[in-house]
Amino acid sequence: MVRIFVEGEDDKKFIIVLLRLFKKNEEVDFGLNDDFDDYIQIMGNKSKLLNSAEYTNISKQVGKKFKKALFIFDCDFEKDNKKCNGMENSEKCFDTLIENLKWNIEIDKKKHLYIFNRNLDYCIAETIEKKHCLLEIEQCLDLNELKPNRKPLAALYAIMYPKKPYNLEHQNFNELKTKLIKIFEEN
Repeated sequence: MVRIFVEGEDDKKFIIVLLRLFKKNEEVDFGLNDDFDDYIQIMGNKSKLLNSAEYTNISKQVGKKFKKALFIFDCDFEKDNKKCNGMENSEKCFDTLIENLKWNIEIDKKKHLYIFNRNLDYCIAETIEKKHCLLEIEQCLDLNELKPNRKPLAALYAIMYPKKPYNLEHQNFNELKTKLIKIFEEN
């Protein structure tokens, strides 16, 4: 079985949307278990996801309940210099996490790690077609100044267009989709 580690509930919901798409398109065979909640572990936030102490109980399940792991989180802002923010610092913190976990399963950064190059909401907002009035609303309300991670815009988009909240065909999601499909294929 596969375990996907994410920061929060919104991340989990997004991954479930992708897994449902894979099932619908018959890209992944989930066997008898298509309860996608079983595959995803919410860690609470990035600090907890990258803190090996948070995995004490989870570590007991390695090899028994899951044999493959995929870690998905945001680098936050590329220029952010905080301890585990930005792409380079996020990767270093992940390396430290894996060293400290000492799990007896393969965890290869190229196959078992996906870091959004900003944050999920920003990537989603970028998929909004230019014709949508949301981009004008964003400027009018000065949302980028209020909350630079674009969460308000992504939330507005999901509310206004609930049947198609994401353009899952957008290139922003290609690498993540490929990693998800591969980890389930290897299972």
